[in-house]
Order: sequence, then C-alpha cells, then structure tokens
Amino acid sequence: MALAMFGRNTKTVIGYLTMATLLFTGAFGSDLFLFYFAFIILFQKGNEIPARNEFDEVAISRVVVGSLGFLLAFLTLVPVQ
Repeated sequence: MALAMFGRNTKTVIGYLTMATLLFTGAFGSDLFLFYFAFIILFQKGNEIPARNEFDEVAISRVVVGSLGFLLAFLTLVPVQ
C-alpha cells in the first residue's frame, strides 16, 4: 500500500523505519515486537512484484482510506497502556 501511495523510494524508507521501530520496541519493551521483527526478517522474501504502471497518481480519496487503514492496523496491533 505504501508503494502505491508514495512511490518506491518512500516505501523503502517507510519499511526501514518500521523495522527499526519494531527492533527498538522489542529490545526495550514487549517481546512480542521482537518476535514479530524476527518473523519478518526470516520470512520476507524480497520486494513486491512491480506494478503495471507506477507512474499514475493515486486519487486523494484512496490515500485517505489507505492512511486510515494504516492507522487502524497500528491501533489494533500496538497495546495502549
């Protein structure tokens, strides 16, 4: 989803930031995040299949829906203490 909304370079940066956050949170917080980090490292095979057309802009309504989906997933997975 990040690839479609932001492009290939920004998707790579978002992926590295997410992995660093998982590692940091797992090392100094919950072991669940550390397990999830290890799971991703072990089972992620590589980059996504290139889209047919990566040059068209995504409509702003789809960006809003995608961002809300990211927010919902984040609030679902991260426990609030």
